[in-house]
Amino acid sequence: MKYYAGIDIGGTRIKMGIIDETGHVCVQENEATQSTRSDLMKQIGDFIEQHQEYTMEGVGISMPGIAKDDGFMQTSGAIKCFLKHNMKQEMEAYLKLPVVIENDSKSASIAEKWIGEAKDLDNFVCLTLGTAVGGAIYMDGKLVRGLGGMAGEFGIALCGKEKGNYNEQSFSYSAAVVAGLCRNYSYRVKERVLDAKEIYRRAHENDQDAIACIEQFYHDVALLLINTAVIIAPDAILIGGGISANEEAMHGIISAYEEIIQDYHVLSLVEMPKILACKLKNEAGMIGAARKLMLMKEKI
Repeated sequence: MKYYAGIDIGGTRIKMGIIDETGHVCVQENEATQSTRSDLMKQIGDFIEQHQEYTMEGVGISMPGIAKDDGFMQTSGAIKCFLKHNMKQEMEAYLKLPVVIENDSKSASIAEKWIGEAKDLDNFVCLTLGTAVGGAIYMDGKLVRGLGGMAGEFGIALCGKEKGNYNEQSFSYSAAVVAGLCRNYSYRVKERVLDAKEIYRRAHENDQDAIACIEQFYHDVALLLINTAVIIAPDAILIGGGISANEEAMHGIISAYEEIIQDYHVLSLVEMPKILACKLKNEAGMIGAARKLMLMKEKI
């Protein structure tokens, strides 16, 4: 059996796992993400050192941002210490192992294609709704990376029409859970609320502001789904991120999507992609990053 380290770096937490060649997570650890490059590399190196009973073939790293094919981080989200750095080169030099770098949403899509909800799909889109909106596109069974790895960056697509203030007109500022739902609710009630679960709790207690913001969130996500559907026309759109585990939220999103289809006459006449929740949840980034490394080694 061959083993691979799968590392999923988030802005606040880092998930580190040992993945075997079937996709089974043999070991998993979840820690606070270190903020400097040296500390973050040491954190990953220490994890690998502590699990030497597994002879690892290499390290797959999933993280926010737009990574070029060679591992250069054009953007890096909350992991600012690697912005404009070649993360692949630096990690390989430090760890003395082969390393691949992939965007977190693309990593999730790789995992879903391998052993998840998309294993029988050749054409699909994966949208991750979290702090911001991320995404990935599969066409003809292959991940589309596009120029500089930017394909699928739905969160930075614009949904407004005004000139200027483009950040606030991006889909991340409407269809994301934190930058969208939580930000809008916080502005509305003039209170900092960054946990969607708290907004849902208040909605269940008949908080009209919470109810209105959740309904707007469903509509905004549905608009993103509609745009994705008509531009790419995949067989299915998978929704990932923590919200995908919330059955109430998924029902609300799908209902809003179906309502737009019925109200927009031309869409009511054509076949539209089905909406599915991702299967692998919080393990998707680790598994997908490890799988990308497996595929790379198979080509050598």
